[in-house]
Amino acid sequence: MVLGSARTGSNLLLSLLSAHPHIKTYGELFNLDMLPKTSLTEVLDDPVTYLQQKVYQDHKLEIAAVGFKMFYDHLTRDYFTKLVDLSDAAPQLKEKYTQFSSFIESNYVWEILDERFRTAWEFLRADQSLAVIHLQRKNMLHTLISLKQAYMTSQWWSLKSDPQAVLSVHLDPEECSRYFEKISNSAAEADAAFADHPRINVTHEDLVENQQDTLERVFAFLKVPSASVTSRMKKQNLASPRESIKNYEQLKNYFRNTRWDVFFE
Repeated sequence: MVLGSARTGSNLLLSLLSAHPHIKTYGELFNLDMLPKTSLTEVLDDPVTYLQQKVYQDHKLEIAAVGFKMFYDHLTRDYFTKLVDLSDAAPQLKEKYTQFSSFIESNYVWEILDERFRTAWEFLRADQSLAVIHLQRKNMLHTLISLKQAYMTSQWWSLKSDPQAVLSVHLDPEECSRYFEKISNSAAEADAAFADHPRINVTHEDLVENQQDTLERVFAFLKVPSASVTSRMKKQNLASPRESIKNYEQLKNYFRNTRWDVFFE
């Protein structure tokens, strides 16, 4: 299981792992508002069975490792209340989220969903054979910028980079603070929840800057042979936070002498 939060390089990591001849990946199984209606219903009715049918099945003999992606808020009520302000989100995304919320409210009881979600997380924690790749990004400001830009463009990955394109965002200081605290706390809770599992920590920065060495660590952790793998995915935003944030100086002053000031130049 690749465990983490959005915009930490999980798509890149999954694409690299899936290029290995002995690894099979199923991606983001529980990104509910992006699932087709049939799959969504299956997940909401019985997430454990859905997971078992997708991942815990027989695979070809050459497959030595089978993986999927989970974010901290997947199969939790937090998933249904987005962590960041969506006022600048693309209209089609806003409409999708509105329709999704209406569907949930009309067809499900929260108490029942909460219990099903808890059961799914308990199933994962109880499976001691589950190896966990905990993927994080050291600079959460970069993650938040990328998240806001993805909501604005409705584009979550790309096969090309445009060094000239700078999509500026305005970040509310309190929104930033809530985001930093939530992601930090969720990461700590994840470490505690899966403390008894085989686990490796991987950072976005190492995955991008020292990709081959990082992949060698991951392959050794998964007990698969070393392999030369590549991905066509490209980093979408090449601009610095100072270039990407309209109110950068305000944020830098707001977080001065706090635990988050290391995110600012």
